This record gives sequence, structure tokens and C-alpha cells, in this order.
Amino acid sequence: MSNEPSPDRLERYTHVLQNHGEAKARLVMNPVLPEEEAFFALIQDLQATFQPQTPDPAFKARLREQLIEAAQRERNLRQLRQPTPSRSTRLPWLAASAAVLGATATLAGAYAVWRWNVGRQAA
Repeated sequence: MSNEPSPDRLERYTHVLQNHGEAKARLVMNPVLPEEEAFFALIQDLQATFQPQTPDPAFKARLREQLIEAAQRERNLRQLRQPTPSRSTRLPWLAASAAVLGATATLAGAYAVWRWNVGRQAA
């Protein structure tokens, strides 16, 4: 076995120590390898020294207000970027109507030319 501790074992030990306590962490990581003993002791010392802190209520209130203002600004920017619905809905119908009118005029013209040619050949 190598003299280097496995990073996966150290991470797992830290996770179990944080969530379930020292006894459970020792039980899960049994047997503790000699090369890991110093690291596990360091992890326990750090766990005991660095306790989670709760933020100040004034900070939480200020952060909440800032997040609400940022969300409102983002919503307003999105609304400004969107085209107006009336303009975007009229243009496709106008284009479709022009296409239908153009196709009808083309067919009518082709029919008139065909009738004129048929009439000329009969005479």
C-alpha cells in the first residue's frame, strides 16, 4: 500500500464527520490507515474550530431587497427587448395575403394567355 492517503477516503471521512459526527466517521473509515491518521486528526481539528455561522438579520434583509430589485430590473429589460405583439402578428398575415393575391393574379394571367392562344388557333 502507498504512503499517500486516498483523497476519496479523506473526502468521505469529512462528509460523514460533518453530517453524522466523529463516532460515525471513525466507524465508517475503520480501519484507519497509519498514513491517514494525521490527516483525519487535522480534519477533526478543523471541524471543531470552524463552526458554521448564521448571517446577520440586517444582512439577510438587505440581500433580499437587492435580489428583488435585480429581478425587477431583469424583468423590465426582457420586456423592453420583446417586440410588440401587434406588429409581429400583422406582418405574417400581410405577407400571406400578398402571396395569395400574387398567385391568383399569376393564374388569371396564365389562363387569359391560354384562352387567347386557343381562340387564335380556332380562327
